[in-house]
Amino acid sequence: MNITKMKTLTLITFISIFAASCGIKKPQKPKNADVKSTMYNDLSEKMVEDLKAGRSVKDIQDKFANVSEEDLRKGLPDDANRKSFWINVYNGYIIAILKKDKSQYKDRNAFFAKKQVKIAGHTLSFDDIENGMIRKSQYKFGLGYIRKILPSAFERHLRVDDRDFRIHFTINCGAKSCPPVRVYKPDGLYDQLENAAKAYLTDHTKYYKEKNQVESSVLMSYFRGDFGGKSGQKTILKDFKLIPENSDPKITYGPYDWTLDIDNFAK
Repeated sequence: MNITKMKTLTLITFISIFAASCGIKKPQKPKNADVKSTMYNDLSEKMVEDLKAGRSVKDIQDKFANVSEEDLRKGLPDDANRKSFWINVYNGYIIAILKKDKSQYKDRNAFFAKKQVKIAGHTLSFDDIENGMIRKSQYKFGLGYIRKILPSAFERHLRVDDRDFRIHFTINCGAKSCPPVRVYKPDGLYDQLENAAKAYLTDHTKYYKEKNQVESSVLMSYFRGDFGGKSGQKTILKDFKLIPENSDPKITYGPYDWTLDIDNFAK
């Protein structure tokens, strides 16, 4: 590689890191929250409902595999549809695949990296869905601070518009400590995400006034850039009334139980 190309790649990487480290905007409730679910989102919702009921989802998976990319793009016309679709797809395929072969979970890194989810003629991994589609093209090992430099056209066209820290409390990777699986719908999605985040953080946050310390979910450490770093995490905990407004505690993180649990549906 010549010097010019190396300098160009270095500059692109620096811009990518800087842009991703400027903090995450707090999600704002849409002025017009009346978003209609499209056919493909209806199918993603049904997939999760059918899995919860113990029914086969093969027909739905076949439809997702064979839909054209153009039709899927038209069928997911806005951020609410894309976000809820990919959350449901991620959660649904995790459950469906692990129900057939739990042994895949013994090597979790290989499982998440394996290309095994067929959508619109493309075979995706769970890493592709989580970090590409749901987290808007974030580098898996970048802690939320590094964007992918050259995501695929498929990813660019079908990923979410805005990175939203609350999705970390909606996607279920099969572990016991994962958030429970719910059916997410475009209509009212903001409130669903808000409620899911508040419920999970409430269950996993302990405030110790005398120590000036708060212990919360290690998910905020794994994806710290998505939460705006430690200062952003404190703001989130204050917004959810989990630490006092005028406090500035030291943040620590609790353990994460990776024991397989594919029946963790919200009640």
